[in-house]
Amino acid sequence: MTPDTLPTRPARPRETLEQVWRRLQDEGSGWTHDLLEVVEPYVLDRPAHPGDIARFRDLPWTAAARLLQLLPRERLADKQNGAPSLGSVLVASVGHPREVEVHGYLVPPSRSDERITAEGIVVYDHPELEEFRIVDSEEPCEVTGCEHVAFWSSVQASFGLADADHAPQLIVPRQCRRTGRAGWYLWWD
Repeated sequence: MTPDTLPTRPARPRETLEQVWRRLQDEGSGWTHDLLEVVEPYVLDRPAHPGDIARFRDLPWTAAARLLQLLPRERLADKQNGAPSLGSVLVASVGHPREVEVHGYLVPPSRSDERITAEGIVVYDHPELEEFRIVDSEEPCEVTGCEHVAFWSSVQASFGLADADHAPQLIVPRQCRRTGRAGWYLWWD
């Protein structure tokens, strides 16, 4: 048998996030099912096990607006380790289209802590931030030093993120994987 005569398998279509969620679900309320269609295009990897989270990034203002419509008010209060609330970052994204994108994760219905969480934002093309040169692209700016505090104060004031408990633990330059635009990645650990 030569490589040309080996049988080939037909390519399996990739499961949607909803199909994965339903396959892995063993119990739980499943309220996050209503969000999957909105978040799906921005999910990085499919969960492999029932308790695995689904990380998303580069969530734009259009998806943020849809999530604000879908999510009950009490779910918008969710916060990741001192970050601004989910509601605040979604509102910032909607209020500043093409300047603020959201990253975070979904916790599946199989877990008792089922939720959607924003663990940070990426800020692009905001004129007030052009003056900041925190670090070069190879070295992240940790919690103190650099121009971290001044940068965070400017971001917080510009985008209405007053409900954050503290500055992000990490600020790094980053390039958007979809558009190639340069921006700042802010993350709360």
